[in-house]
Amino acid sequence: MKKKIILSLAFGLAVAAAREPEFCEFRAVQESLSRVHPRMRASWLREHGLDDSYYTTFHKPESQGIRCIGRWPWGPSWETCGQDSLLFLGSGSGVRILSITDSVHPRMIGQINARGLINQLVVQDSLLFVACSNWGAQVYSISDPANPRELGSMDAVIGDLTVIDTLCYTLGGDSFRIYNVANPNQPLQLSVLRDSGDVIAVTNGHAFSGDGSVLDVYDVRNPASPQWVNSRAGCYSAIFARNDLLFYMTSRSNSYVFAILDVADPLNITLLGRVEGIGGAGIYVDDYFAYLSCSYDHHGLQVIDITDSTRPQLRGSYNPEGTEEWDPYVPAPLSYGYLAADYGGLVTIDLHNINTPYEAWSGYKAHTAVDICIDNAKAHVAEQCAGFRILDISDPTDPQTLGEYDTVGVLDVRSAVARDSFAFISYWGSRRRFLRVLDISDPTNPVFAGEESCFNVPEDWVLRDSLLYAAEAYRFQVFNVARPREPELVGNCMLSGYSGDLDLVDTLAFLGHWPFLVVNIASPSAPSIVGTWPAAVTGVDAVDTIAYVTCHDYCFAALSVADPTAPYLLDSLYLGICPSDVAVHDTLAYAGDHVVHVISIADPANLRLLEQWPSPGWIQRVVYAAPYLYVACSDAGICVLETLQTGIEQKRGLSTTGRELQIAPNPTRGRVAVTLGREMCSWAVRDVAGRLVGSGAIRPAQEFLELDFGGRPSGVYFLELRLPVGKVRSKIVRQ
Repeated sequence: MKKKIILSLAFGLAVAAAREPEFCEFRAVQESLSRVHPRMRASWLREHGLDDSYYTTFHKPESQGIRCIGRWPWGPSWETCGQDSLLFLGSGSGVRILSITDSVHPRMIGQINARGLINQLVVQDSLLFVACSNWGAQVYSISDPANPRELGSMDAVIGDLTVIDTLCYTLGGDSFRIYNVANPNQPLQLSVLRDSGDVIAVTNGHAFSGDGSVLDVYDVRNPASPQWVNSRAGCYSAIFARNDLLFYMTSRSNSYVFAILDVADPLNITLLGRVEGIGGAGIYVDDYFAYLSCSYDHHGLQVIDITDSTRPQLRGSYNPEGTEEWDPYVPAPLSYGYLAADYGGLVTIDLHNINTPYEAWSGYKAHTAVDICIDNAKAHVAEQCAGFRILDISDPTDPQTLGEYDTVGVLDVRSAVARDSFAFISYWGSRRRFLRVLDISDPTNPVFAGEESCFNVPEDWVLRDSLLYAAEAYRFQVFNVARPREPELVGNCMLSGYSGDLDLVDTLAFLGHWPFLVVNIASPSAPSIVGTWPAAVTGVDAVDTIAYVTCHDYCFAALSVADPTAPYLLDSLYLGICPSDVAVHDTLAYAGDHVVHVISIADPANLRLLEQWPSPGWIQRVVYAAPYLYVACSDAGICVLETLQTGIEQKRGLSTTGRELQIAPNPTRGRVAVTLGREMCSWAVRDVAGRLVGSGAIRPAQEFLELDFGGRPSGVYFLELRLPVGKVRSKIVRQ
């Protein structure tokens, strides 16, 4: 075989016994240890005199008390497939099910919210196979296309798949697998082989696995025991198999080629014909033509005449500007073709004249969701290359697009903030950076209202009264938007590097920056840096005198900013990856990276990880707008989360004599009786979010405390009994 895998592990640690390790050193050690099996850590540390609970403690989520209740899953369009009068478009983490009875204007009739970003779509009779990055593949019934139903799943990592009859061939995660999908409710894995290819095709009992350096061939006539039989060098960015032919494209080092291979004898693969200067992302083949969707330097659709396989010829091409096409589908009778066009959405191509195809229609545009602002039951979304979007979230379980401001072709839109009838977005186009103002009084039709130049593309905005504060690379700027159609720069100060998140408390602004910055904004015309903290901060949410931040060294931290000139660390949590943003509500903080981490901040000096929710895409922004959490998930769109009961470590409640507190009945549907000790002087009951729901004093001779939970929602509550010194807590469950 062509591949050999060598696994090596280098692990080292230097410790200076004469001093305490610095904050960054703690993080570096913790990161290294996280990659070693737990049974190896403790013994290694003891052998080296480092039996320190800091390094050996690993905080695991204590529950899964957060759930996704709604999705707007749209992002870049990368995959298409079709059958009869149906077209399936993979956009971000969603699949649009479209009717193409009107060939020019496909109409959406249903949708699927997939588990992750979509890698591949394959339709087979009444089944749709959806492969998602890091989430395996799911099988859906589309017998009723308006109401697709998930039937079963294949949980291995899958980058590409193809289906032949009742067999599904998958590739991804360094594995080539074959599944029997005769029963789509329970796909059965028949075999697995080691292979790290990117694309896969099957014909004549043989599977072809291609990547950037080689094409592997497997004999799969016995699907329970596939055998590697051959390989061919080359770069294979897309492949398509039919009968004795394998069509492929290559795009590496500015070398673009479309070629046809004869694979009738898999042991003796021969090149039949090729076309230079064409290559990219997707291939669709019918009887007479190959349709190539191209990316990178070559955009658009190329039509190749393959009537003579030894002499393929370019017949026509469609070359738009500003988008990258990824996957084509051309149904009979070959009058129109459809392109998944990245942030250009779906493009309909008129193919009546095969020599001069042209764009007949485009729609369903979306791209990377990088920012979100909630105002008046509407979510205002900045999409990096596709523009500004307004969503109706009056029903958070089903966000719907109200209107959009199209910026396809613009280099960057990174932030958005809205209030009442106006929205403000960052805008980078034609080598100029703008604060652009949109009139959203009619949310179905946002229109340009004004603009002002910025020093750089604002990464985040905060709108307070008539002032708009902008965090930019190398600048902090303040704009007067009292007349929103005529914004005016009124103040700025120099920064030392790139900025991230921004938050304001009273006369202070807190900037995600390296280092973390505190800016005095008492005078908007003359903001000035008054304090720093030496870490690279990506996200910040400040409450009173505490700033909660996410850092580049893979942690979440609580900083005291009571003295804004000297912020200092209260506590931190290592999260294993660099989070992008944070939002705080009551006693909980939500930090986002590839998951949402829910952190207890009831005691800022003792932060605790409570739970995690896995996101379908990388999290760019986290916003809390009671009672929901809105998360901008990059290419996977927008997720709406609901916080249920949060997991809190169960500690046994002990009295002053060391005995357990007696609470009966527990669980309860109404009243409970608590046996009291002699020294208890007061009581309090809190819900799982730390909110006080009841309290009172205890008389010196009182033996029992009776509490009524009959009017409380079901869930977990905590009873806290105070003593002259200390306190004791115990859990009460309301059924």
